[in-house]
Amino acid sequence: MEQPINFSLSNNATSIQLTQNIESKYKKSKCNECNKRRKKLDKGHKVCHVCYKIKIVYKYGSSGIDIIDKFIRKTQVKLVNGIGKMEFVPYGQFEDIKFIAEGGFSKIYKATWIDGPVINYHNKKNIRNKNCTIVLKKINGSKNITSKELNELQIFYDFSSKHRNGSNSYICNNVGKYYGITQDPDSQDIVIIMPYYDSGDLIYYITKDFYNINWKIKLGNLESIALGLVQIHEAEIIHRDFHSGNIFFNKQKHNFETPLIGDLGISKSATESGVDNENYGIIPFMAPEIFQGQKYGKASDIYGFGMIMWELMTGRRPFWDRNHDTELIIDICDGLRPPIVTNAPEDYVELMKECWNSDPEKRPIATDLHKKINIMVQKESKNHDNNSPTEIIKSSDIGPVTINNPGAIYKSRPLSAMINSAMSLRSSRNQSINLQKVKSQIIRRKELNENEDTLDYLTKELEFE
Repeated sequence: MEQPINFSLSNNATSIQLTQNIESKYKKSKCNECNKRRKKLDKGHKVCHVCYKIKIVYKYGSSGIDIIDKFIRKTQVKLVNGIGKMEFVPYGQFEDIKFIAEGGFSKIYKATWIDGPVINYHNKKNIRNKNCTIVLKKINGSKNITSKELNELQIFYDFSSKHRNGSNSYICNNVGKYYGITQDPDSQDIVIIMPYYDSGDLIYYITKDFYNINWKIKLGNLESIALGLVQIHEAEIIHRDFHSGNIFFNKQKHNFETPLIGDLGISKSATESGVDNENYGIIPFMAPEIFQGQKYGKASDIYGFGMIMWELMTGRRPFWDRNHDTELIIDICDGLRPPIVTNAPEDYVELMKECWNSDPEKRPIATDLHKKINIMVQKESKNHDNNSPTEIIKSSDIGPVTINNPGAIYKSRPLSAMINSAMSLRSSRNQSINLQKVKSQIIRRKELNENEDTLDYLTKELEFE
């Protein structure tokens, strides 16, 4: 079991800058806390410069829950730079907590973090973004916490540790970040701390101003989403819940909005073995092979990407006019896809249909997907330069709808029971159809045989005459 940090700091180490000057004078040795061979502050210190800095920057201390403390400690020690490091934050640090939404497994709140998240790990004068607006995601029924409740943060830690370039700097800006964890003092449920994206999700982005988002911008957004998926898949992670509600827009300088992929709540390592005991998701975004008992794979995320392409093209949610029930599951398995818009660019439609292919082996991989969209972006940029941009022609096939069918459920939920029922019903129908085909074939053969017998009888009569 890990021992608490023994920060025996000498009087001459009063600032991070001083320790950085001192550490270069001493050789690397084993740190008493993290057990890694690193430069110590000086001969009198018990800890390395990394563990010392953790004490200075991440000041809140222990959560009192062993599994949380070990995880937080791992992110702080093993990730040398700031990105990916997390912390346990006392609940009293949050003000103006307001409920904003409910997901399939959590409740989402908006709040103000008084101290704010660490924004500059290397600058002791401006470490945190004070009074920062953030999101609190309370995990339902997480009072007795296990590693399962930490899955979302663990996936982000894995992602952060894998996506660094040679200089060890963070290179991914297309995947949402996480700040850490807190605990509701009343319910004792675990609460994940995330950035607040005031531009909303892709659904809101599309519907608020659909006809004024030109084709070049739509393709640029799609390229950014594809790049995020490339980064996730390169880290050997499968998102498993890839839909427009998990694509968020981050406002940059000059009100420029860029999309990123969020909510890694049910994501898993692509190399992880084991059986999925429960399928979660939104039916229109789930690949048909999942309904038919196959494991999630990277190709399952690609299928969801195809549905996002359809949303960007039409301004509507896939199967908005259908009940999301066993009948829709059966129809999807039988090849049903959303209708194709007649005026859409041909290369865009073809790529979208590739993503929808019923055979996961025939769908493009994320890197190829990104390359093809990049080519479209370049082509459309030239169209703009030549004053001939692709026009979005208003028609009854496109444009946001004010009311979805009440039976269309765009919230991730447990679906295994419904899927099992759908597959059982589909199997029974197929057996019935096959039986009818066999009966029809028997009747047809019987009719043919009777005709042949009649013809043979008439021939014999003629011969007799």
